[in-house]
Amino acid sequence: MDHIHTITRLIEVSREYKMPLCLTFIDLKKAFDTVETEAVLEALGNQGVPTQYIRIFRELYSNFTTRISPFYDDITIDVRRGVRQGDTVSPKLFTATLEDVMRRLEWDNMGVRVGRRPAATPSSLR
Repeated sequence: MDHIHTITRLIEVSREYKMPLCLTFIDLKKAFDTVETEAVLEALGNQGVPTQYIRIFRELYSNFTTRISPFYDDITIDVRRGVRQGDTVSPKLFTATLEDVMRRLEWDNMGVRVGRRPAATPSSLR
């Protein structure tokens, strides 16, 4: 309920002071399935991960397949995007990619002051 209250309050304040308001919602459902491999590798590089580790991840994801067994027949499928499900490093890879996106956005002069609190910028709301 806190999020609904906050959004409602932001709308009220923007109307009261006739300020433009832009709200963005990110649906993270199926996030691990949809992240592009190149975006993950680029994010790692942008955040200073040593090249040798990025090469290891590139190799892991260049031969990324999964197997399904419909009607008792095994079918191997090449996976071209997403991070490996159940792998302990996958949440970190996704977070690194999301962090890279957040850093690329231009947040200057953005943010809203609610009450006496300092202005909250979009990047501080992560």
